[in-house]
Amino acid sequence: MVFSFFKKKDVEPDLPMPRQPRIVQPKPAQAPGSAEPEAAPAAEEKAEARELPALDFSTVGSLTISEGGGINVMESSDVLSPAMEQAAISFANDQLDDAISILASELDHCDRRYALDTWLMLFDLYQMRNRHAEFDELALKFVVAFERSAPVWQSGTGTGSAKPAAPAQAKAGGPYFLFPQKLIGDGIEALLDQLEKLTQGGVLVRVDFGRIEEVESAAAAAIVQRLAKLKKKKAKLQPTGGPGLAEKLKGKIEVMRREPDEAPFWLLLMEVYQFLGLQEDFENAAVDYAVTFEMSPPSWDATAKTKTAAEVAKEEARLRAEAPVPEPVQDAFGFEGPIVEATEAKFAPLQQYASEHAEVRIDFSRVSRVDFVSAGMLMNVLVGLTVQGKPITIVGANELVVALFRIMGIADIASIVRKK
Repeated sequence: MVFSFFKKKDVEPDLPMPRQPRIVQPKPAQAPGSAEPEAAPAAEEKAEARELPALDFSTVGSLTISEGGGINVMESSDVLSPAMEQAAISFANDQLDDAISILASELDHCDRRYALDTWLMLFDLYQMRNRHAEFDELALKFVVAFERSAPVWQSGTGTGSAKPAAPAQAKAGGPYFLFPQKLIGDGIEALLDQLEKLTQGGVLVRVDFGRIEEVESAAAAAIVQRLAKLKKKKAKLQPTGGPGLAEKLKGKIEVMRREPDEAPFWLLLMEVYQFLGLQEDFENAAVDYAVTFEMSPPSWDATAKTKTAAEVAKEEARLRAEAPVPEPVQDAFGFEGPIVEATEAKFAPLQQYASEHAEVRIDFSRVSRVDFVSAGMLMNVLVGLTVQGKPITIVGANELVVALFRIMGIADIASIVRKK
């Protein structure tokens, strides 16, 4: 669901406002040999520069890149209210309760042009804090105030702080863990921490490899190490999507090609075969690994149940039917979890993704919070991409992150599609 209620900017001189970009209007084409027009008075030029075109109803901000490499801002979001700014700053500093207090006290007397965003920000905060009663009460007031449907409470996503949403539950019950499309070294440990946390208490966890399209060597090594740790703890894991992952890993290795970066792919492949119960495939891979790297391979777990390929296929179909329906996959770079105290390495995968795409789409649906330092670093990266002529779209960010991006100027160099 995408909202926009911004109007032409009315400046309130007594209120502090973030610096807004100057709107650059292209000069009209001149006939060859024609004289240069006289310069307009400074006051008229300033007034003309402040005129904003009507905003699109699906995005916040957009831009184009001129032939000379400059940034021409074509649309810009309205300024935030002082309360919205304060709440966004508190949220960026992980002070969620302060942000709630600021916005809740603003509801009854906030300017109409700021009203919808103020309410939506408060809905997100109540969800993060797991304050269901306040959320429902706010929803009733929202329907009356805006004469439209209110946001819906998302079960299992409330937290005590700004953390990633809880994992989905498989139809058969129990935790369900879905690996993302791209497994990269940066951030893989945090992802595996989530998986390990789900195994606490001895419950059976469904581990879905089915969405994986790309695996980096460092990520494969981290997964192998974590699975070994979970085995020692006797964690209960039931895989789905294993056969597909095995085929992708087989495409990354070759017998007698002794590349150190490929060793983790071999080891992860054997772990997948062990998971699936395919002993013959495991032993064949183990022999090829030993020949290639001239070192002893892992041993088959004698306590594991051995299965045939037909049995694996039948079980895979059953588990796939019981798993939650996956969300539609779009070609986008996705961040995971809070982005705080980030370093340049955090954004290196984004830059790699951007180098392979003419248009850059960034998914923030699994990002709970972004702090100021990290937002500034992201801004620098995005400015570099816009200078290269790459349109940028940010999707799925929660309302507090959107507000921070508007404060930092990110909304002025990227189109922001509000979360549904």
